Formats: sequence, structure tokens, C-alpha cells
Amino acid sequence: MASLETESGPAIGTLQNTITDQRKFLYLAGVHVTHSIAPPMHNYIASSLALPWEFLNQECPTEQDVLSIFRAPEFAGGVVTMPYKKTIMPLLDELDPLAITLGACNNVYLTKEGKLRGTNTDWIGIKGCLLSATNDGENKGRGQPALVVGAGGASRAAVYALFAQLGCSEIYILNRDAKEVADLFEDAKAYASTSSSRQPHLIHVTSVAQAEELTAPYYIVGTVPDFEAKTEEEIITREILKKFLGKARKGVLLDMCFKPRNTRILKLGRENSWTSHNFQGVEIFYEDLEYLAREESGLSQSEYPSLESLSHAAETIKTLCGQRKLEIIGLQPFLHYEGLLDRNEHAQRIKKLKFWFELAKSLGTDLIQIPGNFLPTEQITGDLDAVIRDLREVADMGAQQSPVIRFAYENLCWSTYFDTWDKAYELVEKVDRDNFGICLDTFNIAGRVYADPAAPNGKTPNADLDMKKSLEEMVKRVNKTKVFYIQIVDAEKMRSPLVEGHAFHVEGQPARMSWSRSARLFAGEEGGYLPVMEVTRAIIEGLGYEGWISMELFSRTMSEPGGMVPAEHARRAGKAWKLIENEIEGWKNK
Repeated sequence: MASLETESGPAIGTLQNTITDQRKFLYLAGVHVTHSIAPPMHNYIASSLALPWEFLNQECPTEQDVLSIFRAPEFAGGVVTMPYKKTIMPLLDELDPLAITLGACNNVYLTKEGKLRGTNTDWIGIKGCLLSATNDGENKGRGQPALVVGAGGASRAAVYALFAQLGCSEIYILNRDAKEVADLFEDAKAYASTSSSRQPHLIHVTSVAQAEELTAPYYIVGTVPDFEAKTEEEIITREILKKFLGKARKGVLLDMCFKPRNTRILKLGRENSWTSHNFQGVEIFYEDLEYLAREESGLSQSEYPSLESLSHAAETIKTLCGQRKLEIIGLQPFLHYEGLLDRNEHAQRIKKLKFWFELAKSLGTDLIQIPGNFLPTEQITGDLDAVIRDLREVADMGAQQSPVIRFAYENLCWSTYFDTWDKAYELVEKVDRDNFGICLDTFNIAGRVYADPAAPNGKTPNADLDMKKSLEEMVKRVNKTKVFYIQIVDAEKMRSPLVEGHAFHVEGQPARMSWSRSARLFAGEEGGYLPVMEVTRAIIEGLGYEGWISMELFSRTMSEPGGMVPAEHARRAGKAWKLIENEIEGWKNK
């Protein structure tokens, strides 16, 4: 041990003397910041710009702890969060006019002279978040009331954004400490000089009865840490917030607190039908029920849940959707049913369908989707009469249910026999039952007629002409009452043909199926190339379809790690919906 230390000491000393660490550090400094998602984003930006910067979340028990890391020679910049946005200000060398006006600081940077200067950028984030939740960033809250929860440092930026930037008529303040509210009222007087001579109209709401009489706020911004209401004042404050959230008119709810991600304010919002992306419905996969049933029963993924646990899972999902005012559109996919050569297997599918009827009732839906069978030709027949008999059988069974169960048949672009919309619609016509219709999916329509992921250019030989003819035929032929719902999504154009050796290739699986499972996109996203809007227009404008629009996405991005994956996909879907909505509005106005 002694010999090793003696030999290695000088070498280490020499290394330290010859190599200088060039890194600089940026910090998110405050309390309860360790779970923030800021570091990956900022570190990616720094890396892209070839800057030797590293962003760190730094727990700081006191303002002095914040100052000590900001004064360090390796400091490059800092973000100040709760609870130091006001108390850090007198400790800095300089404050810019905006920080002085707002009376709060969330951002600290170095001047050319090496001094610590504080500014406020919170209001930019607040404004951006509120506007991003509306179509095309439209400010629907102008001239309407708003509500700010809290009267601390973060509340200043919220009031400034709502008054000076978004033009809200009056701003309700909800806070248990009257002295803090009085200080906020005084500070807010300075905001008029930054926008106009108009003074901010702030109202301190102190009772449920007062909240009852006030007009519903369009924007609600939470600026306080997440905590359980315990004292009488805290409980009253919570009840006042519930009263505002429970009003019939809904706008945009933003909580600046990011720990936990699902804060108490956001939970109250969801319980009172404040939704994140304004979705009205959801499709449920049978696999969703299996997953939840395993979780509720404590089973491993290799164990199959009982029928009772599956039924309970359906009831759980129904309750969750009900709390969020989401209608369950349908249950899917009732796989590999029609045309089975093994009639014993067919009988097992029929037995399973009877249980699906019970699941559908538990979920509160009357619709089951049947995708076109894609088993190999050794297992199924493409004989039209045989397939029609099978489909009539389930339709007649569904008609005996109360309420009647409907079936939506969907062509998959890799189905063995019925892989185009017109082949699927022929089945619908020949089955000839009121409760048997079709699901039209932009991906599966264009994915067969227009696109071929295994082709060098990603398209079929006569893609544009064939697509045009197909849509013209659809408009002439399809009865809109037989379209039970539609799905609108796009897909990535492969950079190289999806054949053996491609990252998405799966041995024995059709290329279009591999493509579907790995590379779907929401409408309007970068990399998509299918004529999604042309197909959508043919259905909505050409057929006159009115009903559910679903965005069914399969993608490798859905298996990425992290708890924010569902929320990120919901955000992307919401953005796609705004695009679709604008397109539809444009068609109507032409």
C-alpha cells in the first residue's frame, strides 16, 4: 500500500498540473429540484453548440448556498426557483429593470465585468405555456378574468404575464397570507408603466361565497409548492380553488410547481374536467386490460390474468375515464377471427367474443373493432362467402345484446386478403347488417395504395394516380352511415428499403406491419409523407362524415423510458388535432 501511494502520487500530481478542467456549470438552484428534467435539455443544447457546459440540479437549503455556487469561478449561469425568487435579489450585484419591476428573480447571469445580474424570464414561460394550450396560440383569455394561486415570488411573473402581456380584465389572488397579498398588490402597481396607463385590477378572494359570485377565470396559474392542506386557512384556500375549478366554463390551467409532476392542483383540475389536451374520447385495447389486470392482481407479465380480474380492470378504466370526462369509443382489436380454417379455433373465438361483450358493457362502449385477418394462407381462407358467414355470425350475436354491440371492420395494409378499404367495404356491404360498419384509417388506406416501405422511394409504382382514383371511388361508393369512426395518422418515409437488414425488419413479418409498429407519426409531423389530408378530406368533405376522429399511433417512441412518454404523445396528438381542425375549417370556408 505504502509503495503504491509513493509511486502513484507524483504521477497524479503531474496530471493535475498539466490538464485544466475547462468545464463551466449552470444550475437550477432551490428546494426539491432533483427530479427536474432541465439538465438533459440544456446539456443537449450545450453539446450541440460545442460548449463545455454542464447543467446541474442543485439542492440549496439557504440563499447563501445558492450564492456560494453562483460565486464559484466555474459558474456560467443559474436558474433560481422556489423559495428564493425574492430573497436572492438583495444578495446579487445587479438587477435588470424587469427583475426590479416584477420584484422577483428567476435567472442569474454574469455581466462582462463578472458581476451577478438577476433578471426575470418566468413571465415568458407562463405566457408561452398558456398560449400554447390554445389553437394557433390564440389569446382567448384577453378581456377575461384570471386566477393566480399564491402571492410569493413566482406570483409576480404570473400577474405580470396575465395583465401586461395577455390583457386579462381582472386577476383573482388566492393566498392564505393577507400580508403577502398586500405586498403583491403594491408591487403590481409598477406593471402599468410597462404596458399602459391601465392599472392591474387585483382581487383577493378569501371565501367560497366570494368565489361563487365571481366570473369564472379563463387562465389559472398555480405558483405555490405542492403540499397537503392542513391548517384552517390552507383548507379554506383549497375549497376556494375547488369552487373556481368547478365552474362550468373551462380555460387553461397551469401549475408552475414541478414536484411531483402530478400536483394536487393538477389533480383537482382533472377531477373538475380541466383537461390537458381537450381529448373527448379514447380507444381501449384488450392488451390494456390485460396489463392493468396483471398489475391489480400482482401477476408477472408471463402470467395470464383471470376473467374476473380482466372485468375488474375494465371497471377501473371506466372509472378513470369517467373522472376525466373521456368517452370510451370502442374496444379493440378482436384479432384473427374471420376465415379460420380450423373451426375449433373459430369456436374458441366465438366463446371469447361473448366475454368481450361483457367487457364492452363494463367499459360503457357499444363498439368492437375487427381488424382484417393477417394470419398466413395456410390458416385462413379468402373465400368471400365463408368470410361473410363468419362476419354475419358476430354481427347477429351483437344485435342480440342490450345495448346492441356494433362492429367496425378495418382493413390493415398488410392483411392477408382484405388489405384495402374497398375490399373491406365490400365485406361490409355483403354482410348487410345495421350494426356492422367500417373503420377508415388514413395509414391503412394510403399505406397500401400509395406507400410501400420496402420500395427504394417508399411508394407504389403508380402511387399518386392510384391514390387519386381510390379516393374518387370512395366518395362515390361509401355510405357515410356505415363509417363508424375514422383514424388519422401519418408514417415516416424510410431512408432505406424496409427489407432484411433494416433496423425495423422482423423475420416472417410483412414489411408494412413492421413499418406500422415502429414508424407511425401524428398528422403534420416532420418525416411523414402519406397523403393524410387528402384521404381525410375525401372522408369528411367528400362523404360528409361526422363522428369520432381517433389518432391511433404505434411507434418505437412509445417504448422509450420515462414517465413523461404518455404526456409527450398526448401533446403531439393535441398539436396534430389543431392542424386537422384548421384544415377542416379551411375546407368549410372554401
